[in-house]
Amino acid sequence: MKSIMDIKKCHDCDIIEGQIHEYGCDMEMCPFCGGQLIVCGCSYKILNIDVSEDSYAFENGLTDEQEIQWLQILTQKGRIPYIRWPWVCARCGKLWPKEFHTDEWTKYIQKDRQNVILCEPCFNEIKKLIDSGKSK
Repeated sequence: MKSIMDIKKCHDCDIIEGQIHEYGCDMEMCPFCGGQLIVCGCSYKILNIDVSEDSYAFENGLTDEQEIQWLQILTQKGRIPYIRWPWVCARCGKLWPKEFHTDEWTKYIQKDRQNVILCEPCFNEIKKLIDSGKSK
């Protein structure tokens, strides 16, 4: 059983694990697509709002009435509670690897693994293995 010291809080809306995020929290996941709720676009699709033809909706977001309707739909579907899942390097298993960015990611990481987390040493090792295996 967790002690009170082990309980993790969302860094954006400050709720504890197991609770529903405050509406509008940038950490809430969409129960329809699994993406980040505040940017996924499911609200427009489900509310039948064509943002390509409604520039106001695209630029300003949902109206207050649409927000209420969207929140009701989310609640009915079942909003996803906050659980703090650890970041784990998919190759070596290191917990909470430091984030890094490289423009070479898609060149060295196969397409079906490009959404995994890798620590920088593992990425560099993969890069080295691939480069050393190329015919000269």
